[in-house]
Amino acid sequence: MSTTSKRLSGFALLVVLVVAFVVPVAARTGSKGYLIGSNAPLTSAQVDALKAAGAQVKYAYKNFGGAAAVIPANSVDTVRALPFVTSVNEDTAKQLDATTQATALAQGSALPGTPYWLDLMDAEKNTEFTGEGVWVAVLDSGFYPNWRDYFDASKILTQYGASFIAASGNANLNQWDAGSDPHGMAVAATIVGHRFVDDLNEGGWGEGYATGSAGTYNVPGVAPDAKIIPIKVCEPIGCFGSAINAGVDYITSLKKANPSQPIVINESLGGPRLDAVEKAAIDAAVKSGVVMVASAGNSGNAGMGFPGAYEPVISVGAGGWIDQWNNYPDKTWWLDDVDERGVDERGVDEVFVANFSSRQKTGQYLDVVSAGRFLLLPYPCVNLYKDGSVTSSTLNRRSCASKASPDNANAAPFQYLFMSGTSFSAPAVAGVAALMLEKNPDLSNADAVAGSLYDYRTWDSGMFEELLENAATQIQAPRSIPVTQRTGVVGTESWGTDATGYGWVFVDDALNAVP
Repeated sequence: MSTTSKRLSGFALLVVLVVAFVVPVAARTGSKGYLIGSNAPLTSAQVDALKAAGAQVKYAYKNFGGAAAVIPANSVDTVRALPFVTSVNEDTAKQLDATTQATALAQGSALPGTPYWLDLMDAEKNTEFTGEGVWVAVLDSGFYPNWRDYFDASKILTQYGASFIAASGNANLNQWDAGSDPHGMAVAATIVGHRFVDDLNEGGWGEGYATGSAGTYNVPGVAPDAKIIPIKVCEPIGCFGSAINAGVDYITSLKKANPSQPIVINESLGGPRLDAVEKAAIDAAVKSGVVMVASAGNSGNAGMGFPGAYEPVISVGAGGWIDQWNNYPDKTWWLDDVDERGVDERGVDEVFVANFSSRQKTGQYLDVVSAGRFLLLPYPCVNLYKDGSVTSSTLNRRSCASKASPDNANAAPFQYLFMSGTSFSAPAVAGVAALMLEKNPDLSNADAVAGSLYDYRTWDSGMFEELLENAATQIQAPRSIPVTQRTGVVGTESWGTDATGYGWVFVDDALNAVP
Protein backbone atom coordinates (compact mmCIF):
# COMPACT_ATOMS: atom_id res chain seq x y z
CA MET A 1 0.00 0.00 0.00
CA SER A 2 1.25 3.46 -0.78
CA THR A 3 1.54 3.78 2.87
CA THR A 4 -1.07 6.26 3.92
CA SER A 5 -2.45 6.19 7.39
CA LYS A 6 -4.92 3.45 8.17
CA ARG A 7 -7.43 3.75 10.96
CA LEU A 8 -8.00 1.88 13.30
CA SER A 9 4.95 -15.40 18.06
CA GLY A 10 7.26 -17.83 18.84
CA PHE A 11 6.80 -20.18 15.87
CA ALA A 12 9.58 -22.56 14.87
CA LEU A 13 9.05 -22.22 11.13
CA LEU A 14 10.98 -19.25 9.73
CA VAL A 15 8.39 -17.10 8.05
CA VAL A 16 10.09 -13.77 7.53
CA LEU A 17 13.79 -13.43 6.89
CA VAL A 18 15.16 -10.68 9.11
CA VAL A 19 18.31 -9.79 7.23
CA ALA A 20 19.58 -6.77 9.12
CA PHE A 21 19.20 -5.09 12.48
CA VAL A 22 16.99 -2.03 12.24
CA VAL A 23 18.51 1.32 13.08
CA PRO A 24 15.71 3.74 14.01
CA VAL A 25 14.95 6.41 11.44
CA ALA A 26 16.08 9.13 13.83
CA ALA A 27 19.55 7.58 13.81
CA ARG A 28 19.90 8.07 10.06
CA THR A 29 19.07 11.59 8.96
CA GLY A 30 16.82 11.60 5.91
CA SER A 31 16.02 7.89 6.14
CA LYS A 32 12.48 6.50 6.03
CA GLY A 33 10.76 3.15 6.01
CA TYR A 34 9.71 1.84 2.60
CA LEU A 35 7.86 -1.11 1.08
CA ILE A 36 9.76 -2.54 -1.89
CA GLY A 37 7.81 -4.57 -4.44
CA SER A 38 9.06 -7.45 -6.59
CA ASN A 39 7.41 -10.06 -8.77
CA ALA A 40 8.64 -13.00 -6.67
CA PRO A 41 10.20 -13.60 -3.25
CA LEU A 42 13.66 -12.05 -3.16
CA THR A 43 16.74 -14.19 -3.62
CA SER A 44 19.79 -13.77 -1.40
CA ALA A 45 21.55 -12.04 -4.27
CA GLN A 46 18.67 -9.58 -4.64
CA VAL A 47 18.73 -8.81 -0.93
CA ASP A 48 22.45 -8.15 -1.25
CA ALA A 49 21.74 -5.83 -4.18
CA LEU A 50 19.25 -3.88 -2.09
CA LYS A 51 21.82 -3.51 0.67
CA ALA A 52 24.47 -2.42 -1.80
CA ALA A 53 22.05 0.22 -3.12
CA GLY A 54 21.69 1.65 0.37
CA ALA A 55 18.61 -0.16 1.71
CA GLN A 56 18.70 -1.43 5.27
CA VAL A 57 16.36 -4.44 4.93
CA LYS A 58 14.09 -5.34 7.82
CA TYR A 59 11.89 -8.01 6.22
CA ALA A 60 12.34 -10.02 3.04
CA TYR A 61 8.92 -11.62 2.74
CA LYS A 62 8.86 -15.36 2.20
CA ASN A 63 5.55 -16.13 0.50
CA PHE A 64 5.29 -13.22 -1.93
CA GLY A 65 7.53 -10.71 -3.66
CA GLY A 66 8.66 -7.76 -1.62
CA ALA A 67 10.61 -6.40 1.30
CA ALA A 68 10.48 -3.68 3.94
CA ALA A 69 13.52 -1.51 4.47
CA VAL A 70 14.89 1.80 5.72
CA ILE A 71 16.35 3.79 2.84
CA PRO A 72 18.22 7.13 2.99
CA ALA A 73 16.64 9.82 0.82
CA ASN A 74 19.63 9.88 -1.53
CA SER A 75 19.38 6.11 -2.16
CA VAL A 76 15.67 5.78 -3.00
CA ASP A 77 16.16 6.30 -6.74
CA THR A 78 19.05 3.81 -6.75
CA VAL A 79 16.85 1.16 -5.14
CA ARG A 80 13.97 1.95 -7.48
CA ALA A 81 16.26 1.49 -10.50
CA LEU A 82 17.19 -2.10 -9.60
CA PRO A 83 15.86 -4.42 -12.34
CA PHE A 84 13.89 -6.70 -10.01
CA VAL A 85 12.19 -3.85 -8.09
CA THR A 86 8.60 -3.16 -9.23
CA SER A 87 7.60 -0.49 -6.69
CA VAL A 88 8.99 1.60 -3.83
CA ASN A 89 6.41 3.24 -1.57
CA GLU A 90 6.74 4.91 1.81
CA ASP A 91 5.78 2.76 4.80
CA THR A 92 3.19 4.77 6.73
CA ALA A 93 0.82 3.88 9.52
CA LYS A 94 -2.70 2.54 9.27
CA GLN A 95 -5.15 3.03 12.13
CA LEU A 96 -7.43 0.69 14.02
CA ASP A 97 -11.13 0.83 13.15
CA ALA A 98 -12.49 1.29 16.67
CA THR A 99 -14.33 4.32 17.72
CA THR A 100 -12.66 4.09 20.80
CA GLN A 101 0.52 -9.02 35.37
CA ALA A 102 -1.63 -11.92 34.32
CA THR A 103 -3.69 -13.80 36.87
CA ALA A 104 -5.64 -17.05 36.69
CA LEU A 105 -9.10 -16.78 35.17
CA ALA A 106 -11.87 -17.19 37.69
CA GLN A 107 -14.92 -19.21 36.71
CA GLY A 108 -17.79 -16.95 35.70
CA SER A 109 -21.54 -17.39 35.84
CA ALA A 110 -23.90 -17.47 32.89
CA LEU A 111 -25.32 -14.10 31.93
CA PRO A 112 -28.97 -13.38 32.82
CA GLY A 113 -29.65 -12.83 29.12
CA THR A 114 -28.13 -13.09 25.64
CA PRO A 115 -25.91 -10.26 24.37
CA TYR A 116 -27.99 -8.37 21.84
CA TRP A 117 -25.37 -8.71 19.11
CA LEU A 118 -25.58 -12.52 19.25
CA ASP A 119 -29.38 -12.40 19.34
CA LEU A 120 -29.38 -9.98 16.40
CA MET A 121 -27.30 -12.54 14.44
CA ASP A 122 -29.63 -15.43 15.41
CA ALA A 123 -26.67 -17.15 17.04
CA GLU A 124 -29.02 -19.03 19.36
CA LYS A 125 -30.33 -20.99 16.37
CA ASN A 126 -26.92 -22.62 16.01
CA THR A 127 -26.67 -25.47 18.51
CA GLU A 128 -24.09 -27.60 16.72
CA PHE A 129 -21.01 -25.56 15.79
CA THR A 130 -18.71 -23.58 18.09
CA GLY A 131 -15.65 -22.90 15.95
CA GLU A 132 -13.81 -25.87 17.43
CA GLY A 133 -10.66 -26.74 15.52
CA VAL A 134 -10.40 -23.35 13.77
CA TRP A 135 -7.62 -20.81 14.37
CA VAL A 136 -8.32 -17.09 14.07
CA ALA A 137 -5.29 -14.82 13.75
CA VAL A 138 -6.03 -11.36 15.12
CA LEU A 139 -3.61 -8.93 13.42
CA ASP A 140 -3.96 -5.98 15.71
CA SER A 141 -2.41 -4.20 18.70
CA GLY A 142 -1.51 -7.32 20.65
CA PHE A 143 -2.72 -8.16 24.16
CA TYR A 144 -2.00 -6.48 27.48
CA PRO A 145 0.07 -8.43 30.05
CA ASN A 146 -3.05 -9.04 32.18
CA TRP A 147 -4.92 -10.70 29.30
CA ARG A 148 -5.71 -13.72 31.45
CA ASP A 149 -7.96 -11.45 33.52
CA TYR A 150 -10.32 -11.45 30.54
CA PHE A 151 -9.70 -14.69 28.64
CA ASP A 152 -9.69 -18.41 29.24
CA ALA A 153 -6.01 -19.11 28.55
CA SER A 154 -6.87 -22.32 26.68
CA LYS A 155 -8.45 -20.22 23.92
CA ILE A 156 -5.23 -18.33 23.15
CA LEU A 157 -2.50 -20.10 21.14
CA THR A 158 0.40 -18.44 22.91
CA GLN A 159 2.91 -20.69 21.16
CA TYR A 160 2.05 -18.97 17.89
CA GLY A 161 1.69 -15.43 19.23
CA ALA A 162 3.92 -13.00 17.35
CA SER A 163 4.93 -9.34 17.18
CA PHE A 164 6.13 -7.43 14.12
CA ILE A 165 7.33 -3.84 13.93
CA ALA A 166 7.67 -1.24 11.19
CA ALA A 167 10.69 -1.23 8.91
CA SER A 168 11.92 1.89 10.69
CA GLY A 169 11.03 0.74 14.21
CA ASN A 170 13.18 -0.32 17.13
CA ALA A 171 13.76 -4.02 17.63
CA ASN A 172 11.58 -5.77 20.22
CA LEU A 173 11.50 -9.13 21.93
CA ASN A 174 8.42 -10.50 20.17
CA GLN A 175 6.19 -8.93 22.80
CA TRP A 176 2.72 -9.70 21.49
CA ASP A 177 1.50 -9.55 25.11
CA ALA A 178 2.83 -6.02 25.71
CA GLY A 179 0.21 -4.48 23.49
CA SER A 180 0.12 -0.95 22.14
CA ASP A 181 -3.63 -0.65 22.78
CA PRO A 182 -6.46 -2.71 24.37
CA HIS A 183 -8.09 -2.89 20.93
CA GLY A 184 -6.67 -6.33 20.09
CA MET A 185 -8.21 -7.85 23.21
CA ALA A 186 -11.62 -6.35 22.42
CA VAL A 187 -11.46 -7.79 18.90
CA ALA A 188 -10.49 -11.25 20.17
CA ALA A 189 -13.27 -11.14 22.80
CA THR A 190 -15.85 -10.58 20.07
CA ILE A 191 -14.81 -13.89 18.54
CA VAL A 192 -14.30 -16.22 21.53
CA GLY A 193 -15.95 -14.34 24.41
CA HIS A 194 -14.54 -13.01 27.67
CA ARG A 195 -14.89 -12.87 31.40
CA PHE A 196 -16.88 -9.88 32.66
CA VAL A 197 -16.60 -8.63 36.25
CA ASP A 198 -19.53 -6.29 36.71
CA ASP A 199 -19.21 -3.12 38.73
CA LEU A 200 -21.00 0.22 38.68
CA ASN A 201 -18.29 1.79 36.50
CA GLU A 202 -18.31 -0.88 33.83
CA GLY A 203 -19.51 -0.01 30.38
CA GLY A 204 -18.66 3.64 30.94
CA TRP A 205 -22.13 5.08 30.25
CA GLY A 206 -25.52 4.67 31.86
CA GLU A 207 -26.23 3.84 35.49
CA GLY A 208 -26.28 0.72 37.64
CA TYR A 209 -24.83 -2.69 36.89
CA ALA A 210 -24.65 -3.80 33.28
CA THR A 211 -26.03 -7.22 34.23
CA GLY A 212 -28.34 -5.98 36.98
CA SER A 213 -26.09 -7.07 39.85
CA ALA A 214 -22.43 -7.35 40.80
CA GLY A 215 -20.70 -10.58 39.89
CA THR A 216 -18.39 -12.39 37.51
CA TYR A 217 -19.93 -13.56 34.26
CA ASN A 218 -19.00 -15.32 31.04
CA VAL A 219 -19.84 -13.29 27.94
CA PRO A 220 -20.01 -15.72 24.99
CA GLY A 221 -18.34 -15.06 21.66
CA VAL A 222 -19.62 -15.84 18.18
CA ALA A 223 -17.28 -18.85 17.96
CA PRO A 224 -16.49 -19.68 21.60
CA ASP A 225 -14.32 -22.74 20.88
CA ALA A 226 -12.16 -21.21 18.16
CA LYS A 227 -8.54 -20.51 19.07
CA ILE A 228 -7.00 -17.04 18.85
CA ILE A 229 -3.50 -16.33 17.53
CA PRO A 230 -2.60 -12.82 18.76
CA ILE A 231 -0.38 -11.03 16.23
CA LYS A 232 0.85 -7.58 17.22
CA VAL A 233 1.36 -5.38 14.14
CA CYS A 234 0.44 -2.00 15.64
CA GLU A 235 2.45 0.59 17.52
CA PRO A 236 1.06 3.51 19.53
CA ILE A 237 1.15 5.74 16.42
CA GLY A 238 -0.50 3.19 14.15
CA CYS A 239 -0.11 -0.03 12.19
CA PHE A 240 2.62 0.13 9.55
CA GLY A 241 2.23 -1.76 6.30
CA SER A 242 5.61 -3.44 6.68
CA ALA A 243 4.56 -5.00 10.00
CA ILE A 244 1.08 -5.98 8.75
CA ASN A 245 2.59 -7.65 5.69
CA ALA A 246 5.05 -9.52 7.92
CA GLY A 247 2.15 -10.75 10.05
CA VAL A 248 0.21 -11.94 6.99
CA ASP A 249 3.36 -13.64 5.69
CA TYR A 250 3.80 -15.39 9.04
CA ILE A 251 0.24 -16.74 9.01
CA THR A 252 0.63 -17.83 5.38
CA SER A 253 3.66 -19.91 6.34
CA LEU A 254 1.75 -21.31 9.30
CA LYS A 255 -1.03 -22.38 6.94
CA LYS A 256 1.43 -23.96 4.50
CA ALA A 257 3.03 -25.88 7.35
CA ASN A 258 -0.45 -27.08 8.43
CA PRO A 259 -2.43 -27.33 5.18
CA SER A 260 -5.42 -29.10 6.71
CA GLN A 261 -5.75 -26.53 9.50
CA PRO A 262 -8.52 -23.98 8.83
CA ILE A 263 -7.26 -20.45 9.55
CA VAL A 264 -9.00 -17.06 9.48
CA ILE A 265 -7.21 -13.70 9.57
CA ASN A 266 -9.04 -10.73 11.07
CA GLU A 267 -7.75 -7.22 10.32
CA SER A 268 -9.78 -4.52 12.07
CA LEU A 269 -7.81 -1.73 10.42
CA GLY A 270 -7.74 -0.01 7.07
CA GLY A 271 -6.63 2.87 4.89
CA PRO A 272 -7.40 4.63 1.62
CA ARG A 273 -5.14 2.78 -0.84
CA LEU A 274 -3.85 -0.69 -1.67
CA ASP A 275 -0.06 -0.99 -2.04
CA ALA A 276 1.48 -3.55 -4.38
CA VAL A 277 3.30 -5.34 -1.56
CA GLU A 278 0.18 -5.42 0.63
CA LYS A 279 -1.80 -6.89 -2.28
CA ALA A 280 0.89 -9.53 -2.82
CA ALA A 281 0.74 -10.46 0.87
CA ILE A 282 -3.05 -10.82 0.79
CA ASP A 283 -3.01 -12.77 -2.47
CA ALA A 284 -0.47 -15.26 -1.12
CA ALA A 285 -2.49 -15.79 2.08
CA VAL A 286 -5.79 -16.24 0.25
CA LYS A 287 -4.24 -18.59 -2.30
CA SER A 288 -2.83 -20.72 0.54
CA GLY A 289 -6.38 -21.22 1.88
CA VAL A 290 -6.47 -18.59 4.62
CA VAL A 291 -9.84 -16.79 4.84
CA MET A 292 -9.31 -13.06 5.39
CA VAL A 293 -11.89 -10.78 7.02
CA ALA A 294 -11.43 -7.01 7.47
CA SER A 295 -13.31 -3.98 8.67
CA ALA A 296 -14.93 -1.73 6.07
CA GLY A 297 -13.83 1.38 7.97
CA ASN A 298 -15.43 4.14 10.04
CA SER A 299 -15.29 6.92 7.47
CA GLY A 300 -18.95 7.01 6.46
CA ASN A 301 -19.49 8.74 3.13
CA ALA A 302 -15.74 9.17 2.62
CA GLY A 303 -15.58 5.52 1.58
CA MET A 304 -14.00 2.26 2.61
CA GLY A 305 -10.51 1.35 3.71
CA PHE A 306 -8.15 -1.32 2.42
CA PRO A 307 -7.64 -4.23 2.79
CA GLY A 308 -11.40 -4.56 3.33
CA ALA A 309 -12.29 -2.87 0.03
CA TYR A 310 -10.18 -5.40 -1.91
CA GLU A 311 -12.55 -8.02 -3.35
CA PRO A 312 -10.73 -11.24 -2.26
CA VAL A 313 -11.08 -9.99 1.34
CA ILE A 314 -14.43 -10.28 3.16
CA SER A 315 -15.32 -6.73 4.22
CA VAL A 316 -17.76 -5.95 7.00
CA GLY A 317 -19.74 -2.80 7.71
CA ALA A 318 -21.21 -1.96 11.13
CA GLY A 319 -24.80 -1.92 12.27
CA GLY A 320 -26.71 -2.11 15.50
CA TRP A 321 -30.03 -2.73 17.19
CA ILE A 322 -32.76 -0.11 16.86
CA ASP A 323 -33.71 -0.61 20.54
CA GLN A 324 -30.22 0.08 21.92
CA TRP A 325 -30.13 2.00 25.21
CA ASN A 326 -33.86 1.53 25.74
CA ASN A 327 -34.97 2.68 29.20
CA TYR A 328 -31.89 4.88 29.45
CA PRO A 329 -29.90 5.26 31.73
CA ASP A 330 -30.39 1.59 32.59
CA LYS A 331 -27.37 -0.38 31.37
CA THR A 332 -28.96 -3.83 31.10
CA TRP A 333 -30.45 -3.13 27.65
CA TRP A 334 -27.73 -5.19 25.92
CA LEU A 335 -29.21 -8.34 27.47
CA ASP A 336 -32.80 -7.64 26.36
CA ASP A 337 -34.48 -9.97 23.90
CA VAL A 338 -34.40 -8.91 20.25
CA ASP A 339 -37.84 -9.03 18.66
CA GLU A 340 -37.74 -11.44 15.71
CA ARG A 341 -40.08 -9.46 13.50
CA GLY A 342 -39.26 -8.23 10.04
CA VAL A 343 -38.35 -9.49 6.60
CA ASP A 344 -39.12 -13.20 6.36
CA GLU A 345 -39.33 -13.20 10.15
CA ARG A 346 -35.54 -12.79 10.15
CA GLY A 347 -35.61 -9.73 12.37
CA VAL A 348 -33.71 -7.61 9.86
CA ASP A 349 -36.10 -4.72 10.57
CA GLU A 350 -34.47 -4.60 14.01
CA VAL A 351 -31.20 -3.56 12.33
CA PHE A 352 -29.77 -0.17 11.45
CA VAL A 353 -26.53 0.67 9.64
CA ALA A 354 -24.34 3.07 11.62
CA ASN A 355 -23.69 6.52 10.21
CA PHE A 356 -19.96 6.03 10.62
CA SER A 357 -19.84 2.69 8.75
CA SER A 358 -17.91 3.26 5.51
CA ARG A 359 -19.91 3.40 2.30
CA GLN A 360 -18.80 1.63 -0.86
CA LYS A 361 -17.31 3.89 -3.52
CA THR A 362 -16.04 3.16 -7.02
CA GLY A 363 -13.15 0.71 -6.86
CA GLN A 364 -14.28 -0.70 -3.51
CA TYR A 365 -16.22 -3.82 -2.53
CA LEU A 366 -18.48 -3.91 0.55
CA ASP A 367 -19.61 -7.46 1.27
CA VAL A 368 -21.77 -7.75 4.41
CA VAL A 369 -22.86 -5.96 7.59
CA SER A 370 -22.85 -7.17 11.19
CA ALA A 371 -23.11 -5.86 14.75
CA GLY A 372 -20.62 -3.12 15.54
CA ARG A 373 -22.48 -0.76 17.85
CA PHE A 374 -22.00 -0.73 21.62
CA LEU A 375 -20.61 -4.21 22.21
CA LEU A 376 -19.55 -4.62 25.86
CA LEU A 377 -15.91 -5.68 25.61
CA PRO A 378 -12.67 -5.63 27.64
CA TYR A 379 -10.94 -2.27 27.15
CA PRO A 380 -9.09 -1.02 30.25
CA CYS A 381 -9.49 2.75 30.26
CA VAL A 382 -8.55 5.57 32.65
CA ASN A 383 -10.70 8.41 31.31
CA LEU A 384 -13.73 8.53 29.00
CA TYR A 385 -14.61 10.93 26.24
CA LYS A 386 -17.59 13.01 27.27
CA ASP A 387 -19.55 13.43 24.07
CA GLY A 388 -18.83 16.69 22.35
CA SER A 389 -16.27 17.92 24.88
CA VAL A 390 -13.20 17.08 22.79
CA THR A 391 -14.26 17.33 19.16
CA SER A 392 -17.47 16.70 17.34
CA SER A 393 -16.02 13.41 16.05
CA THR A 394 -16.19 11.94 19.56
CA LEU A 395 -19.95 12.30 19.68
CA ASN A 396 -21.47 8.93 20.52
CA ARG A 397 -18.64 7.10 18.80
CA ARG A 398 -15.21 7.21 20.40
CA SER A 399 -15.06 5.86 23.91
CA CYS A 400 -11.74 6.03 25.72
CA ALA A 401 -9.88 9.34 26.02
CA SER A 402 -7.00 7.85 28.03
CA LYS A 403 -6.18 4.16 27.72
CA ALA A 404 -4.63 2.25 30.60
CA SER A 405 -0.93 1.50 30.18
CA PRO A 406 -0.08 -2.16 29.58
CA ASP A 407 1.72 -2.53 32.92
CA ASN A 408 -1.13 -1.05 34.96
CA ALA A 409 -4.24 -2.21 33.11
CA ASN A 410 -5.83 -4.04 36.03
CA ALA A 411 -5.91 -0.80 38.05
CA ALA A 412 -7.91 1.15 35.45
CA PRO A 413 -11.31 2.36 36.71
CA PHE A 414 -13.01 1.12 33.56
CA GLN A 415 -12.15 -2.45 32.58
CA TYR A 416 -14.96 -2.90 30.03
CA LEU A 417 -16.59 -0.40 27.68
CA PHE A 418 -19.49 -0.35 25.28
CA MET A 419 -17.41 -0.23 22.09
CA SER A 420 -18.40 0.74 18.56
CA GLY A 421 -16.77 0.42 15.16
CA THR A 422 -16.30 -1.83 12.18
CA SER A 423 -13.39 -3.11 14.28
CA PHE A 424 -15.97 -5.25 16.06
CA SER A 425 -18.39 -6.09 13.25
CA ALA A 426 -15.43 -7.62 11.39
CA PRO A 427 -14.52 -10.14 14.13
CA ALA A 428 -18.22 -10.96 14.53
CA VAL A 429 -18.11 -12.18 10.92
CA ALA A 430 -14.67 -13.75 11.45
CA GLY A 431 -16.41 -15.78 14.15
CA VAL A 432 -19.12 -16.80 11.68
CA ALA A 433 -16.35 -17.81 9.26
CA ALA A 434 -14.88 -20.03 11.99
CA LEU A 435 -18.24 -21.74 12.44
CA MET A 436 -18.50 -22.34 8.70
CA LEU A 437 -14.97 -23.74 8.56
CA GLU A 438 -15.69 -26.08 11.44
CA LYS A 439 -18.59 -27.47 9.42
CA ASN A 440 -16.47 -27.76 6.27
CA PRO A 441 -12.72 -27.24 6.81
CA ASP A 442 -12.06 -27.54 3.08
CA LEU A 443 -13.77 -24.25 2.24
CA SER A 444 -11.63 -21.25 1.28
CA ASN A 445 -11.36 -18.25 -1.01
CA ALA A 446 -8.36 -19.73 -2.82
CA ASP A 447 -10.23 -19.40 -6.12
CA ALA A 448 -10.57 -15.62 -5.74
CA VAL A 449 -9.25 -13.62 -8.70
CA ALA A 450 -6.47 -11.21 -7.72
CA GLY A 451 -6.38 -9.34 -11.02
CA SER A 452 -4.42 -6.13 -11.47
CA LEU A 453 -3.57 -3.69 -8.71
CA TYR A 454 -4.56 -0.88 -11.06
CA ASP A 455 -7.94 -2.22 -12.25
CA TYR A 456 -10.49 -3.16 -9.59
CA ARG A 457 -12.72 -4.58 -12.33
CA THR A 458 -10.31 -7.50 -12.66
CA TRP A 459 -10.79 -8.56 -9.01
CA ASP A 460 -13.30 -11.23 -8.06
CA SER A 461 -14.42 -13.04 -4.93
CA GLY A 462 -13.84 -16.66 -4.00
CA MET A 463 -16.22 -19.49 -3.14
CA PHE A 464 -16.24 -18.93 0.62
CA GLU A 465 -17.04 -15.25 0.30
CA GLU A 466 -19.81 -15.94 -2.20
CA LEU A 467 -21.43 -18.48 0.12
CA LEU A 468 -21.48 -15.89 2.90
CA GLU A 469 -22.76 -13.10 0.66
CA ASN A 470 -25.54 -15.20 -0.85
CA ALA A 471 -26.66 -16.27 2.62
CA ALA A 472 -26.94 -12.67 3.88
CA THR A 473 -30.34 -10.99 4.22
CA GLN A 474 -30.87 -7.72 2.39
CA ILE A 475 -31.17 -4.62 4.55
CA GLN A 476 -33.85 -2.17 3.49
CA ALA A 477 -32.35 1.01 2.02
CA PRO A 478 -32.50 3.93 1.85
CA ARG A 479 -33.75 4.40 5.37
CA SER A 480 -33.49 6.87 8.24
CA ILE A 481 -34.55 6.05 11.81
CA PRO A 482 -34.27 7.58 15.31
CA VAL A 483 -32.01 5.64 17.68
CA THR A 484 -31.11 6.34 21.32
CA GLN A 485 -27.39 6.92 21.90
CA ARG A 486 -25.21 6.20 24.96
CA THR A 487 -25.93 9.64 26.50
CA GLY A 488 -29.69 9.15 26.25
CA VAL A 489 -29.91 11.59 23.34
CA VAL A 490 -31.95 10.37 20.38
CA GLY A 491 -30.00 10.62 17.14
CA THR A 492 -30.78 9.70 13.56
CA GLU A 493 -29.08 6.85 11.71
CA SER A 494 -29.40 7.07 7.92
CA TRP A 495 -28.08 4.86 5.16
CA GLY A 496 -28.43 4.03 1.50
CA THR A 497 -27.69 1.01 -0.67
CA ASP A 498 -23.98 1.88 -0.69
CA ALA A 499 -23.83 0.99 3.04
CA THR A 500 -25.43 -2.46 3.03
CA GLY A 501 -23.41 -4.75 0.75
CA TYR A 502 -25.17 -8.08 0.38
CA GLY A 503 -26.89 -7.57 3.72
CA TRP A 504 -26.96 -8.71 7.32
CA VAL A 505 -25.25 -11.94 8.36
CA PHE A 506 -27.37 -14.47 10.27
CA VAL A 507 -25.39 -17.35 11.78
CA ASP A 508 -27.88 -20.07 10.93
CA ASP A 509 -28.28 -18.93 7.33
CA ALA A 510 -24.51 -18.84 6.86
CA LEU A 511 -24.18 -22.37 8.24
CA ASN A 512 -27.06 -23.64 6.12
CA ALA A 513 -25.22 -22.36 3.05
CA VAL A 514 -22.16 -24.50 3.76
CA PRO A 515 -22.07 -27.61 1.55
